[in-house]
Amino acid sequence: MNNTFKKLRDVFHTFENYNCFVCSSSNPIGLNLDIKLLDELACASFNLSNLYSGFPSIVHGGIQASIIDEIGFWAMFNVRKQIGFTQKLEIDYLSKIEINQEMRVEGREISMTSNTSKIEVNIFHNSKLKTKGIVSYKLISDPAIKKFFGNNFYNEFKRSFRND
Repeated sequence: MNNTFKKLRDVFHTFENYNCFVCSSSNPIGLNLDIKLLDELACASFNLSNLYSGFPSIVHGGIQASIIDEIGFWAMFNVRKQIGFTQKLEIDYLSKIEINQEMRVEGREISMTSNTSKIEVNIFHNSKLKTKGIVSYKLISDPAIKKFFGNNFYNEFKRSFRND
């Protein structure tokens, strides 16, 4: 696990109710994606069962959107070392994603303006692009981190990334 990813995950684990649907290993119904951060890329491989289908044998579009949002967040954080909230999510479902197939998702920042990071996230099967997303994250200030997450989280967050 990438050190940056591990550091922030450890900070999130200071919350008693941390149970991310996409990346928490403690969520019994979650996707449990093993996200990797490589240079400026966030990525993961996954294979989803019929538990996550919409139409028979097809991964639900909302599940794909959740994956895109999560990978986008980690791609943004990997580059910015800041927390951001999803501001906008655009998805093009190019081709169905069938259950029980090895998939790969990759996200990278494509632009940064003022306090908004824009991330492109793509889901592939055998190198064929299946779903494409663009996610905009509004980077939040230190006072906002304190407001939304509390002083303990803020202090642990700052301590964890002081040397990066």
